[in-house]
Amino acid sequence: MTRRRDSLAVTAVPDPRGAPSLEQGVRELHENLAALQSLLRQLLEQADEKLAAIRGGETERLHRCAAREADLLEEVARVEQQRRALLARLAQGVPLALTPTAPLSEVLQHFPEPAASILRARSVALRQIATQLQEKNGLVARVAHNLQSHIGAIFAEVASANRESVVYGPKGQHEARYVRSWVDAVG
Repeated sequence: MTRRRDSLAVTAVPDPRGAPSLEQGVRELHENLAALQSLLRQLLEQADEKLAAIRGGETERLHRCAAREADLLEEVARVEQQRRALLARLAQGVPLALTPTAPLSEVLQHFPEPAASILRARSVALRQIATQLQEKNGLVARVAHNLQSHIGAIFAEVASANRESVVYGPKGQHEARYVRSWVDAVG
């Protein structure tokens, strides 16, 4: 077993069924987690870009952000599916055959060092980026909601200014009527 800290070398016995070795599975999982981390970083950048577009009122930029975000989310789903398949394969290959749906933390308990520590560190970094992304998306949602509320209030105020007083109606009571305008068509 290699003693370098960044090494993913694992002592593994080849699987007689022809399945990939534990070492290869660990390497693939590390690459997969790195790809997922990169995608989440890109999504975090897109959230910043989206927030700037909303604040600047730039609809074209916002549309580009939304399209790029959709592409990134599709890629995240693909990489996540690969990660689940890798984890299932690795979970079945550890000595205490775990269920195929075992979480990464549980599977890593059965990995030899230094591979377990390296993968654990990668998963912690991934979790931190996911938390940052969740917070940033929450901020974007609040900004968008506040903007929508503000615009709705502006339209309501403009629409209320279109009242016309008729003073008294046919039965002697005070009446007001709304004058139709472009706000009615837009609203």
